[in-house]
Amino acid sequence: MNNLNKKNKYNNDYIQKKTQRREKKRTEKRDVSGEEVIFIFEKILEDWKTIRIYNTIIQSNPKSHVTKKKVEQISTGNCKVYESELEPQRYIHYLTLREKVYEKHKSS
Repeated sequence: MNNLNKKNKYNNDYIQKKTQRREKKRTEKRDVSGEEVIFIFEKILEDWKTIRIYNTIIQSNPKSHVTKKKVEQISTGNCKVYESELEPQRYIHYLTLREKVYEKHKSS
């Protein structure tokens, strides 16, 4: 029994570290902050065009790494933001926005 507990502990540690590595890698690869993703979702729901969203982000934050292509990709709802990136209330807001964006994209 003791060996089984050790094995489960190591397995759980491994899974937790793997999840953290994956989250870090995907967040860095995305190059867009969680707040920017929320901004894009909000503007898509207000029927803004992606080029207008892109221009607005670049004008308000010239150091942003967002590209027009990424804005188009995120505008479909295809962007995962992790809980660790946002405050709890903002994360819940993100989840509701993402659902609405998915629904809007499906109906288009």
